[in-house]
Amino acid sequence: MWATSQHGNTQNAVASELSTESAGKTPAEVIADENCIACHAPTAVAANGGMTEARALGNFFSTTNGVFTDSTQVTDTANWPNVACVACHNVTATHPTSMPALAIFNSFSGQYVSMSNSTELCGQCHGNLRFAGTDHLTMNAWKGSKHGHGGQADVASELSEENAGRTPAEVTADENCIACHAPTSVMNNSLTEADALGNFFTTENGKFTSSTAPQDTSNFPEVACVTCHNPHKPGETSFFNSTTKKYEAMSSSQELCGQCHGNLRFPGTDHLSYNIEEGTGGKGVADLKTMPNTKCVDCHMHVGTVDGSNSAMYRGHTWKIFVKEDGSESSSCTVCHATMTASIAHDSINLWKANFVVSDSIANIKVAAADSSLKGSSDSSKIHMLQEAQFNLAYAESDESGGVHNHKYTTSLLNDAIKKADDILTTGINDNFASNVKDFKLYPNFPNPFNNSTLISYQISKKSFVNLTVYNISGQQVAILVNENNAAGKYSIRWNGRDGQGHYLTPGIYLCILKVNASYTIQKMLLVK
Repeated sequence: MWATSQHGNTQNAVASELSTESAGKTPAEVIADENCIACHAPTAVAANGGMTEARALGNFFSTTNGVFTDSTQVTDTANWPNVACVACHNVTATHPTSMPALAIFNSFSGQYVSMSNSTELCGQCHGNLRFAGTDHLTMNAWKGSKHGHGGQADVASELSEENAGRTPAEVTADENCIACHAPTSVMNNSLTEADALGNFFTTENGKFTSSTAPQDTSNFPEVACVTCHNPHKPGETSFFNSTTKKYEAMSSSQELCGQCHGNLRFPGTDHLSYNIEEGTGGKGVADLKTMPNTKCVDCHMHVGTVDGSNSAMYRGHTWKIFVKEDGSESSSCTVCHATMTASIAHDSINLWKANFVVSDSIANIKVAAADSSLKGSSDSSKIHMLQEAQFNLAYAESDESGGVHNHKYTTSLLNDAIKKADDILTTGINDNFASNVKDFKLYPNFPNPFNNSTLISYQISKKSFVNLTVYNISGQQVAILVNENNAAGKYSIRWNGRDGQGHYLTPGIYLCILKVNASYTIQKMLLVK
């Protein structure tokens, strides 16, 4: 397995780099500038009875008059060790009685340096843990992503809010948090998934409580490098199964992402980005894949072509569509859309999110009203229609991208939920729902766009309960402006662009939703600097 992997074939890559970037330099000058041996073949210094890193470089690659040239090629291939097993495993003298330990072989000192976990080991060469000035920053990108931090706090929050009173075994049987949030945590001391859950989160008398919090944070691996990369064959798309404690080869990156961001491993999950992207599964909604040749990684593992740019050095491991460069920003959207800039891409995505929030708000209100109107009903056709509306609404929201993944399909799901709710509400069960929309009006806010404050006005024709709320484009409530009974008349309220705690909000699109009794209307507002 190792022999056919990237770790087992590094000599040609080094020769190519030496001939293209280091022509005219001596081995010692190359080592002083960029230590190829240290990561591509650290144990090469043990060849020929022992050598320095510079001598090893000169031994395994051809030079002319002591310097590398544009014709430099590999030499002594028989003794080149690649990234040998003993580059990452310190094998004790008592092996196999004693197991090898995770450690990096330091080719400068000729000594092993112990590693506390696999990610720290990977980060020696695939990050800046050993060489601060390296341009291989995959681990650094990972640490800044949701795969690399915050997962333990998220799980603790879910355990305390939804699983108080349950044991780790009961939680794992129902919703296997470990399997996706930290599958390699079972590698420590051969833990089961339930053991790992109990080890990394506090319990009282063996059960989670409303006070459950993270513990043993230093050893919680998050979604570690070795979750998606089999260390002995890192180029193969693989997934570490925490139940079987074995790697499963994936047929594609889509299948890999779909293990946790879709229902490929857990059919009952509500994390369905993969399914939405595939554009299938809606009730009474036609299948629709907006970008049939685009994979998750095409957008979420953006690798730039500009040497030295963050998007190039991170190797896509931020999983972000937008990557901050030095004084600018790059976007994966521009790879396929040549005429699009990162700024235009931002505007397009924000518009999709805003449209989704509007449609999702309408669908939630109407489906809830339809559900209320059918209480006690035995009309099987309408009950079936409601169930499909509820399913499509929940399915659209389970995507968790705010309508960005397969925007046309999520819009179709929401529109179908709205239509089915309307069909229920306009067939004599709740005649007032549609008619009372005419009983009020929300006027355009002024000014719009605005930077300090804007005036929001509305009018109602009869005494009603009024709720006027501001949401951001992610659908999060940011400020409640009105929530009370109003007599008939026209009202105005000034909003200062702050949230409910008085904090200034970031510039962007905000949605003002006016709900009067069971009806509503929505308008967009633009807050600028």
